[in-house]
Amino acid sequence: MIIIYTGNHEIDKILEEEIKGSMVVSYSDFIIEDNKFENQTVIISASAIERDLREYLFRLRSLNIRVIVIFKNEKQESDLIKITLETGIYDLIFGNFYPSELKSIIDKPRTFKDVSKMYKKVFDIKIKKIKKRK
Repeated sequence: MIIIYTGNHEIDKILEEEIKGSMVVSYSDFIIEDNKFENQTVIISASAIERDLREYLFRLRSLNIRVIVIFKNEKQESDLIKITLETGIYDLIFGNFYPSELKSIIDKPRTFKDVSKMYKKVFDIKIKKIKKRK
């Protein structure tokens, strides 16, 4: 099952219609109130979470919930992206998107390789190039 909470009722309904086996919840804490969504997938909007995002994502991940996070803007929300990456969430969507993009991520989860450049930028990691041996 895929649980949807973006904070925007219209978007939630569109996604629910487009994504088979999904359901919309009306408030974010419903997902973490008990263990009924353990081992499921959740699509949330980072800006719709009204509590501390780090704590919220930690609770989701503690229930072994796969999380797909929607962000409005990659540059303006770098602190939120950092929190998301810290919790091992790599399924990120930015700006305006089509339901087909979400379906693609649902079918093929992103890996660290997919977000490594973003991770490097957000955490300001400097990597030295490795010289090849001859």
